[in-house]
Amino acid sequence: MNWLQPKQTVSLLLLGSLATVSTVTATRLVNPKPAVAAQFCQCVAYVANRYGINIPANAKDVGPVLARNGFRQVGPTVGAVVVMQPSFPGADKTYGHVGVVESLQPDGRISVRGANQLGNKFTEYDCNNVTVIGFGNSVNGRSDVSFWVRGNSNPNPPPSGFKPANFSGWVMSTTGVNFRNSPRLADRSNQTAAYRTTLSFDGWIYGETVTDLQLGTPDARWFRIAGTSFWVPSAYIYGNPPNSRPMP
Repeated sequence: MNWLQPKQTVSLLLLGSLATVSTVTATRLVNPKPAVAAQFCQCVAYVANRYGINIPANAKDVGPVLARNGFRQVGPTVGAVVVMQPSFPGADKTYGHVGVVESLQPDGRISVRGANQLGNKFTEYDCNNVTVIGFGNSVNGRSDVSFWVRGNSNPNPPPSGFKPANFSGWVMSTTGVNFRNSPRLADRSNQTAAYRTTLSFDGWIYGETVTDLQLGTPDARWFRIAGTSFWVPSAYIYGNPPNSRPMP
């Protein structure tokens, strides 16, 4: 696998040459195929076949489908399903891309196993056009790529004092918000949400005190993003759980 720096041109993924190429082609609505002779697959079909689920969605919209089929969102993880939005360098500019993380570099670059990609093709899960390719851009700190593993249960149970509640709010910070792995500012993940992005939450807890961006007052509430193990401070979100106070 040759890792090359992305070009500042239409396609940012270069594999084995310096020619500007399109990494993946259009990925339209597909469902997994029955067990038949291996055939050409779109990237969504490969993931559907691999996990035995129906995915009636374009690649960029696969995340909610995975969530309904028992997957949960995590940080970059080898073996996770990776869902790329059209804005992610190297993904199809209209439909995005989806595959399975084959490797993860320390700087956040990943290689992806999937169908309808460049590279040397082999047969797997009834698809005869599977390859493993490296993407030249880091996934760290990007909101246009997400990672999913099977299993809705959180392997790290919420800490004592967690209060279940279903609510939502939008990001107040004009620079966006970085998701945390725990209710502490220093425990940063590589996932972010942009300004005015609406997030859904499944509960909250008191954690590290943060200054509210709108009111300028202390707020120790932290909200857990639904379906994940990530947290964001209430101080950066417009919207609160019912019957909650900023400080314990």
